[in-house]
Amino acid sequence: MLESARASLYRTFLLVALAPVAMLGVTFRMTSLIALAGAVFALLVFGWVSARLRLRGLAVRRELYPSAFEEDAVAVDVVVENRRRAGAAHLLELADQFGPGMADRQLMLEPGPLAAMRRRRLSYTGFCSRHWGVYAVGPMELTAGDALGLFHATRTAANVEMFSVFPRVHEVAGLERLGAIASLSPQEATAGRPGQSAVFLGARDYRPGDDLRRIHWPATARRGSPVVKEYEVDLVPYFTLFLDLDRAHRAGTGRKSTLEYVVRTASSLVWSAVRRGDVVQAFAEGARPLFVPPGSGEVHLAVALNELIHVAQDGSTPVMDVVERHVAHLPPGSTAAVMSGTVAVEHARLAEILEMFRARGVRPLLVFVNGWSFAPVDKWPLPKPEAAERCRELGFFLRSRGVAGCIVSAEVELETELARPELFTS
Repeated sequence: MLESARASLYRTFLLVALAPVAMLGVTFRMTSLIALAGAVFALLVFGWVSARLRLRGLAVRRELYPSAFEEDAVAVDVVVENRRRAGAAHLLELADQFGPGMADRQLMLEPGPLAAMRRRRLSYTGFCSRHWGVYAVGPMELTAGDALGLFHATRTAANVEMFSVFPRVHEVAGLERLGAIASLSPQEATAGRPGQSAVFLGARDYRPGDDLRRIHWPATARRGSPVVKEYEVDLVPYFTLFLDLDRAHRAGTGRKSTLEYVVRTASSLVWSAVRRGDVVQAFAEGARPLFVPPGSGEVHLAVALNELIHVAQDGSTPVMDVVERHVAHLPPGSTAAVMSGTVAVEHARLAEILEMFRARGVRPLLVFVNGWSFAPVDKWPLPKPEAAERCRELGFFLRSRGVAGCIVSAEVELETELARPELFTS
């Protein structure tokens, strides 16, 4: 900015001095002054045209990973290329808009010269200082100047990219005790006996209770009696998340809201499950249904977290109904986490869900957000003594059933609450 101010000052001085010099030369018929005025005018025209010609041959592109967590530092590379066959570019200035950061305007300077048919790599570091969500990175402004720095031309490059900021996640204490041991080492994915994996093992006669979707139609047609497919046993642990997006459970605003606690807790659960080596899937039904297909690894984690930051509490389906609709996707021996946005649940209905899990050999994990601890949005608040009694009743229900789970409230920080090892013990 200082160089631009100086260039403007010099340019203004030359323009102001040009007219008197030319007038004096014409008036007194002094060839030297007329020549000086003509040289200054030619210099100004040349600088103005040169700056625009050099800008015309420049191309820029941005290189960055499309997601990061809150408070992360993000390295952004910007490649500048001079595509002209002749002529160098001087005094290049790039300004990029980094939406996830509070200081969203990032400036880079390349004094040059950038020779023809050459490229230069610049970089800056942006900080994800804003709340989780999706932000725009770009557009970029590219400014080039003439060799003397008298004129600058600016062009906007419409290379806008969407950048996902994930919630800051916390290690969920005790989750490793629910069926899997943390390991990043290679492991055998299936065993050669009938089971629930996607690896085909063979075919056998139909038995009462078999899933009709597993009927092997070609073999059935040949034999004249129903034949079903068999799959190998899946040894990779599964973790399934059911998320509550019912609008009736909305409460609070900003960072102290049920949506905030639901998304942050769900993100921590998914992150912890992926880190311990689970195959993770997720289901939710809002105005826009959420479905994360089974998968594992860092790329799948990014996909799952990206889905979670797009959710909103705008649905009308209770989470217990979501569980019933998708219970067939739970492999035996897996872990199923139910993330509820309220503690106002029917214990009888909850007992039915737990019985379904038990019948399929699924380990339940129940997490409840105490919506009454947040500022009410569209309903009258429940008196604190009554709300506390509801929480105590739900906690007693979980302990009496030997179910792993916890209740989180606005009065506690999630990082502290999720780190308590006694929360997820059955």
